[in-house]
Amino acid sequence: MNVRSCRHRGLKRLLEADDDRDLGSNIARRVRNVLTVLLAARTMNGVVGPPGWRIHQLSGDRLGYWSISVSGNWRITFRLEDDDILDLDLEDYH
Repeated sequence: MNVRSCRHRGLKRLLEADDDRDLGSNIARRVRNVLTVLLAARTMNGVVGPPGWRIHQLSGDRLGYWSISVSGNWRITFRLEDDDILDLDLEDYH
């Protein structure tokens, strides 16, 4: 899948320049692992990770978005359009 838009400055810098300084050393490796799987997959059916990633679709006012756990409260969230990733974000989810 391709990333068409990114909301988080650190994720954007990582994708464009392989620079993870805005992510924090405690989650940078995990974020890289999640992004590697997302970019390699053709569809969400190909996104497979360890059980701790808790890959799932959101509901309510976030309907249409996906969430993948990174660490603690940190999640990578995004929505899909034609199997492209939009609004990619790293957020303190709770």
